[in-house]
Amino acid sequence: MTFTRPLLLAAAASSILLALPAHAEGWRFAPLLSDRDFKLEPTLAVTAGRVAPTASGADSGSAFGIELNFNCGLIQSPDNRIRTHLTLSRFDEDDAEVTSFELSPRYTLPLDDRLSVGVGPSLALLKAEAGDRDENLFGYGVAAGLNYRAGAFYAGADLRYQATTKKNDLEFDNWALTAKLGVNF
Repeated sequence: MTFTRPLLLAAAASSILLALPAHAEGWRFAPLLSDRDFKLEPTLAVTAGRVAPTASGADSGSAFGIELNFNCGLIQSPDNRIRTHLTLSRFDEDDAEVTSFELSPRYTLPLDDRLSVGVGPSLALLKAEAGDRDENLFGYGVAAGLNYRAGAFYAGADLRYQATTKKNDLEFDNWALTAKLGVNF
């Protein structure tokens, strides 16, 4: 089975599942454009973590980057629990270099006034370089995070699995554990 078919099925299923809540009472589509009281409540953070490629013989390594997360302006729950995470990160280990731009909308649940957990899909574009190979790859997976917010202070941790497309025998399926430190606006 080719990669395209499962991806199309996953996209169709996600579209249907995302459309259902939009019709439920209190859910909003495009609140950024239609709701005057909607607030993005952005957070900017630096990230540092450990990335473990799943390919046999591939070495784990460090990744560093930046993340912007905010209340989702495309679809939103009645209590503003969907946050979008945009991350730009860089992994460099031995002869492998990967730059990743990731989108991860997450449904969050508050544990108390400052602490929350969130989970959601992860979609990414990756520029992977290994030896003489240089490819653009598509990544998809799932991410879960723990977030702490106290005034302007933000700290968080994410665990993410990501599979990627394969081009010219180059892929970058991986697990990542990331710590985040930043500021809430």
